[in-house]
Amino acid sequence: MNPLVSKLGVAPILLLLSVGIAMMASPPHLLLAAEAGAASPQSEVAALREEVARLTALVASLSTRLARLEEENTARQAQIDARLAEARAVAAPAGGGVIQNQNPDISVVGVAVGKASTDRRDPDRNAIRLEGSELVLTKNVSPYARANLTLGYHGEEGHVEEGYADFSHVLPGRWEARVGRFLMPIGTLNQIHSHDWPMAARPLPLEFFLGGEHGATDEGLSLSTPLDLRSKTYARWQAEVLRGGSTILFNDGQTRVLGGRLSGNTPLNDRDDLNWGMNWHRGAWNRAGDLDSTVYGGDLMWRRRLSQFDRLTFWGEWLWNTREALGRSPLTAKGYYLTGMYKFRKDRDWHIGVEYDCTERPGDARFNAVARSAFAGYWLTENDRLQLQFRQVRDPFRGASYNEVLLQVIWGMGPHKPHLANF
Repeated sequence: MNPLVSKLGVAPILLLLSVGIAMMASPPHLLLAAEAGAASPQSEVAALREEVARLTALVASLSTRLARLEEENTARQAQIDARLAEARAVAAPAGGGVIQNQNPDISVVGVAVGKASTDRRDPDRNAIRLEGSELVLTKNVSPYARANLTLGYHGEEGHVEEGYADFSHVLPGRWEARVGRFLMPIGTLNQIHSHDWPMAARPLPLEFFLGGEHGATDEGLSLSTPLDLRSKTYARWQAEVLRGGSTILFNDGQTRVLGGRLSGNTPLNDRDDLNWGMNWHRGAWNRAGDLDSTVYGGDLMWRRRLSQFDRLTFWGEWLWNTREALGRSPLTAKGYYLTGMYKFRKDRDWHIGVEYDCTERPGDARFNAVARSAFAGYWLTENDRLQLQFRQVRDPFRGASYNEVLLQVIWGMGPHKPHLANF
């Protein structure tokens, strides 16, 4: 520290600085008088006091203005906080929680088909039509539930294909629940929307046993849980209580349908794996409700990964229906199909395959309907693709044998894109 400062102290130095400032700010005539020695010491002290008083008043004024600004800022911040709290109260759910977007994910899928056929009784032969379109809305409505609504339009008719909610982490153990209207867990293809299939035509066993352009759907409750087999195999068990809305297998809701499915995946090595499944559903098929109809099913799929993009897949499904009859043995019918497919990438993604169908009709085992097919698919982008299928059909139930060529154009918008599922 400067010795002069330590001897005199801070106050005298500040006083000298103030005097210097006052002298610099004094009017010119005072400076001239001081230089001339005309001013007395008493007048100089009076001038300094007047300047100190003026500076003190200025500091007080600035302090008052600063206090007023702080009050205004505090009031303004209080208004902002109140508006934010009001917005949170409006946006938050009734039971509390966080602000979240409640708008669903929306997707649209369309399928157009051109058909050339030698079956003169087919009203769609030699024509192009919109086979179907779907509007899909999905959303995680809570940490425990995910909702799905699929509206399907086929021709001039619109209906709800699926509308359900999946619940998890609610039931004891690892049980999960699905409630509403959904595709019945019968086999492989019936649980997948047809725009995700690699072929354009529905296999004959699925058409005869499950019916419809979108497969067998029903309303009710499905419970499922994974099974710990203490191996590399992943297995899952499902149990259903359904209304019984299938007009082919059951009596359209007059009695309830009980069923279940056991499915799993078994890795064989680093390139091969097996998907397998078995299902069983039972309900009444006659109007009185005293004669039962039972459908059994089994499916198997073997997949080999040849490279990152190339895969070889073989799969098949088997269906068997038995119906009780008065005074006679049960009516039985069975059907199956076998399919092989090769997926590969050339300039774009491709897939080619063959299929063989052989089936009876539920309640009518007099004949076997047979179909042989070859199909191919070409991906334009991940959102759209073309599929071509040639099929030879011999259907003794209709007394028809014909050839047909189907060209399918599939496109999608939104997160629910048309894909090939797990093939």
